[in-house]
Amino acid sequence: MKNWIKAFIADERGSEGIELGSTVVVVGGGAIAGFASLRDTLQDKQVIIVIELDGADLGAGGVE
Repeated sequence: MKNWIKAFIADERGSEGIELGSTVVVVGGGAIAGFASLRDTLQDKQVIIVIELDGADLGAGGVE
Protein backbone atom coordinates (compact mmCIF):
# COMPACT_ATOMS: atom_id res chain seq x y z
CA MET A 1 0.00 0.00 0.00
CA LYS A 2 2.86 2.34 0.87
CA ASN A 3 4.48 1.78 -2.54
CA TRP A 4 1.16 2.41 -4.31
CA ILE A 5 0.73 5.78 -2.53
CA LYS A 6 4.29 6.80 -3.43
CA ALA A 7 3.74 5.80 -7.04
CA PHE A 8 0.43 7.67 -7.16
CA ILE A 9 2.01 10.87 -5.82
CA ALA A 10 4.98 10.59 -8.21
CA ASP A 11 2.75 9.97 -11.24
CA GLU A 12 2.57 13.17 -13.29
CA ARG A 13 0.43 11.87 -16.15
CA GLY A 14 -2.50 14.17 -16.74
CA SER A 15 -0.91 17.15 -15.04
CA GLU A 16 -0.74 19.05 -18.34
CA GLY A 17 -4.45 18.54 -18.82
CA ILE A 18 -5.16 19.90 -15.37
CA GLU A 19 -2.94 22.91 -16.00
CA LEU A 20 -4.64 23.58 -19.33
CA GLY A 21 -8.07 23.21 -17.75
CA SER A 22 -7.26 25.64 -14.95
CA THR A 23 -5.87 28.12 -17.48
CA VAL A 24 -9.07 27.91 -19.50
CA VAL A 25 -11.13 28.53 -16.36
CA VAL A 26 -9.08 31.61 -15.42
CA VAL A 27 -9.16 33.08 -18.93
CA GLY A 28 -12.87 32.34 -19.26
CA GLY A 29 -13.61 34.00 -15.94
CA GLY A 30 -11.65 37.07 -16.98
CA ALA A 31 -13.51 37.24 -20.28
CA ILE A 32 -16.86 36.99 -18.53
CA ALA A 33 -15.91 39.75 -16.11
CA GLY A 34 -14.66 41.93 -18.96
CA PHE A 35 -17.80 41.46 -21.03
CA ALA A 36 -19.99 42.18 -18.00
CA SER A 37 -18.11 45.43 -17.42
CA LEU A 38 -18.40 46.33 -21.10
CA ARG A 39 -22.14 45.59 -21.02
CA ASP A 40 -22.64 47.86 -18.01
CA THR A 41 -20.66 50.67 -19.62
CA LEU A 42 -22.62 50.40 -22.86
CA GLN A 43 -25.92 50.41 -20.98
CA ASP A 44 -24.89 53.56 -19.11
CA LYS A 45 -23.92 55.27 -22.39
CA GLN A 46 -27.24 54.25 -23.95
CA VAL A 47 -29.18 55.75 -21.03
CA ILE A 48 -27.22 59.02 -21.36
CA ILE A 49 -27.91 59.18 -25.11
CA VAL A 50 -31.64 58.50 -24.61
CA ILE A 51 -31.87 61.21 -21.93
CA GLU A 52 -30.03 63.72 -24.14
CA LEU A 53 -32.18 62.90 -27.18
CA ASP A 54 -35.35 63.04 -25.11
CA GLY A 55 -34.54 66.62 -24.09
CA ALA A 56 -33.29 67.71 -27.51
CA ASP A 57 -35.32 70.23 -29.52
CA LEU A 58 -35.15 68.78 -33.00
CA GLY A 59 -37.75 71.14 -34.50
CA ALA A 60 -39.31 70.56 -37.88
CA GLY A 61 -36.06 70.50 -39.82
CA GLY A 62 -34.28 67.74 -37.94
CA VAL A 63 -30.92 68.10 -36.26
CA GLU A 64 -29.56 71.63 -36.25
